[in-house]
Amino acid sequence: MNSKTHNRRGHSGVVRVFLTGILCLFLAACSTTRFAYNQLDWIVVWYLNGYFSLDETQEAELRDAVQRNLEWHRRSQLPKYAAFARQVDRDIAGPMTTDLLEQRLDEATGFLDAALRYMLPEVSAFFLMLSDEQIDEFIANLEDDNKELWTDYGGETPEERLERRERAAFKGFKRVFGRLNVEQKTLIRTYMANMHDVSEYWIESRRRWQVDFRDLMIERPPEPEFSERLTALMIDPNRTDDPGYRDKVEENKSVFMEMTVALIGILTDKQRARFSNKMKSFARDFETLSIQES
Repeated sequence: MNSKTHNRRGHSGVVRVFLTGILCLFLAACSTTRFAYNQLDWIVVWYLNGYFSLDETQEAELRDAVQRNLEWHRRSQLPKYAAFARQVDRDIAGPMTTDLLEQRLDEATGFLDAALRYMLPEVSAFFLMLSDEQIDEFIANLEDDNKELWTDYGGETPEERLERRERAAFKGFKRVFGRLNVEQKTLIRTYMANMHDVSEYWIESRRRWQVDFRDLMIERPPEPEFSERLTALMIDPNRTDDPGYRDKVEENKSVFMEMTVALIGILTDKQRARFSNKMKSFARDFETLSIQES
């Protein structure tokens, strides 16, 4: 397993901002996927306006850039997403193992990596056209995100943090499989209790990455140096993490994989049917979108 690949999204706020449109395809309800995708140029501009105060020219250039990337994404990536959704549907119907789950997670992360690498030239151009004031605004908004994330997932005591992590796990699994029963919640609590509390390390790591990003934005060296350094920040944002922290993250990941496999093993027929219908719906939507005219 490539630990860098799996850890990449942990604290890179910029990566999350620019991949929101793609990620929403996996999280949105199936009935809205096609509508959301076809409106994604406007959705992305609206979303980014929450981080930057863009002028009309910048908004127009950003919409054009999003459209260019979406055309590539529609033709080359959505058929892969459809095949992936159908494969996951088949996987859940059979015996699930941690090795198989890890393989599917690697594949899903690979989709995001492909999109990120393709989009990086446009991302570099976008940041180079921003003013110093807009960069400062972006950094301030990322810090607001940090505080909000800490409010949602942190806590004053280890007990509070564990409770919030459990609540987040319940919410995530419910979104995927539907309402959880008592046995399933008990299983999740048992596994979650065996995970390391890395909350403080995580927020420190996130902020450290953002400092490196801000330093690059302030300096903004000429091309190709700017793009090369931005690429390094986005592709390997964990390179400065403490090894002890990364070890704990990997151990937590192993526990999470085991928990997920165990949970899949006790899904009800209704939950399995719900998940299967969702995957089939995703696959149909992705296939339809891939052949539509943009």
